[in-house]
Amino acid sequence: MSDSGFEELVNTHGRHVLNVALRTVRDAEMAQDVYQEVFLAIWRRWSQYTGPVHWGRYLYRVTVRKALELARGRRPAAVELDDCEPESSGAGPDATLRLEDLQRKLTESLAKLPERQAEVFVLSRIEGLDHAEIADILGCTPNNVRVSLHRAVKQLASEMCDYLD
Repeated sequence: MSDSGFEELVNTHGRHVLNVALRTVRDAEMAQDVYQEVFLAIWRRWSQYTGPVHWGRYLYRVTVRKALELARGRRPAAVELDDCEPESSGAGPDATLRLEDLQRKLTESLAKLPERQAEVFVLSRIEGLDHAEIADILGCTPNNVRVSLHRAVKQLASEMCDYLD
């Protein structure tokens, strides 16, 4: 495949890759890292893509995997107590902090799941794909998707029980 083909791939699918990464890791800088890692990995193997490739499915899978890899290696940023305000009844900075904490915990919990379960959860609950679409992307059956999703939700509920009150 030609270099212009790669450029066309990035122009066509780049925004979607970035959005999937952002929804998965909930961090703009990390999503940019995922974006770069995905396209760098494809560029390194570019000469090996000789036939037609269903880029949409492939990019979903690669992006989710790269995002989870980076999330697994990430250390959560410490929150300084001086930066926190006392709890208030209104939806202000405290509510924003709680939401950021919840998003961080979800990303950490996703990183602890087995790879297939994490992929299925992201594609189903974050990307909004149905079981048949996920099965097509991951090369498995819709029943496998249902089982993996059930296990992922059960594990995430256990991990995040303190946040579900």
